[in-house]
Amino acid sequence: FCECGSVTVCGGGRPKEVVDIRRTMPSGWVLRKVKQNDKWVRRWLEVNRHVLYSYQACPAESAQARVINMLDLRKTKEIKLVDGGEAGLFCIVPISSDNSHPGYLMRADTKQMAEEWVSGLNNVREQELEKSPLEKEGRQSEETVCCCIKRRRSQEKAPLMSG
Repeated sequence: FCECGSVTVCGGGRPKEVVDIRRTMPSGWVLRKVKQNDKWVRRWLEVNRHVLYSYQACPAESAQARVINMLDLRKTKEIKLVDGGEAGLFCIVPISSDNSHPGYLMRADTKQMAEEWVSGLNNVREQELEKSPLEKEGRQSEETVCCCIKRRRSQEKAPLMSG
């Protein structure tokens, strides 16, 4: 059990459901392609609110499980199935400043499991975007100046004087 009231069920490669009072979210084992060496690594993925967390071990089975990556699903360009000659491929493409991010290539055990992942992640993404219209339109109300400083975008500032 998590302090937020959710229960995670680990095991197998099939996306399991995290039972949450608010809604259910996908979680489970997938393989993720490592672009530096073209190898596949096994990762436990889990969604909490709008964030996709990646672990080397299932948190419910290992007290030492630590988050190794996080991705805000509201800041993804698309989550889609991929026809790459192997069954079960899907890709999560984050929004990037130059729109050239190739995305994160994942592989589920079967095509059906990949479809479940894509559907589940897109459902979470859409639910969260409905709560945040600026994100849905692909705009942000703030821009990052550096890793710790944000400021309002100039076109969205209120005019100082009306004329």
